Amino acid sequence: MIGEQHYWPDWALQLKQEHEGFIFHIFDGNIPELTQLHGPITIIGGGISSVHLALKLSKIYPNEVTVLKRHPFRIHNFDSDPGWLGPKRQRPFRAITSYQKRREAIIHARYKGSIPPDLHKVLMNQVKQVLLRVMDVEVISAVWRDGYISLRDKNEKVIQQTGTILLATGFKSSMPGKDWLTPVIQSHDLRLAECGYPIVSQSLQWGPGLYVTGALAELEMGPISRNISGARQAAERIVNSL
Repeated sequence: MIGEQHYWPDWALQLKQEHEGFIFHIFDGNIPELTQLHGPITIIGGGISSVHLALKLSKIYPNEVTVLKRHPFRIHNFDSDPGWLGPKRQRPFRAITSYQKRREAIIHARYKGSIPPDLHKVLMNQVKQVLLRVMDVEVISAVWRDGYISLRDKNEKVIQQTGTILLATGFKSSMPGKDWLTPVIQSHDLRLAECGYPIVSQSLQWGPGLYVTGALAELEMGPISRNISGARQAAERIVNSL
């Protein structure tokens, strides 16, 4: 997403600083062509972006792709309870006056890093055909040697050796666009909640003539703010207020 800051685990940042060119975040602009990667390939993360990438790469590099994730797959049809699309969940959310509690409600409601059942089925079929591997393990450190990277767990046990690492680890939880928005916030004295996100009106107005959507509107829109349904509802609110 535009303005979002990619999340890099500490071990990944260190590896990038020491041996750039062997590890990339999948939303980086400098990621090589997928057909030009140095195998074997390891994807870090268990969300929908990770799975789509694994399926694509397993066709290019059969039996050379591994997905490493810290927990079992979180399988849900939607990224939050469908009740959030209407008044069932939205009305109680709007009644919450504490922005800290609104933030807690959003975090609790989101199925972060989830994948839909049909996608999970396709992935498991590829695993059964030995076109790719999936492992539940947390990487703690990485050691580069002779063009290959040894990924290790908390006991310093080698999980596997790989040629390229692709991070599908999502984004930081901080407000997107914070770097370029900070001077705007300061010069126009725009309100922020404790979590660092905008405090806006019901019409999503943040300041005179300034309206927000997407992640910037989530303290008002709730957990659907970042998806298509949320975008449509946000647009309706803004248009109806003009």
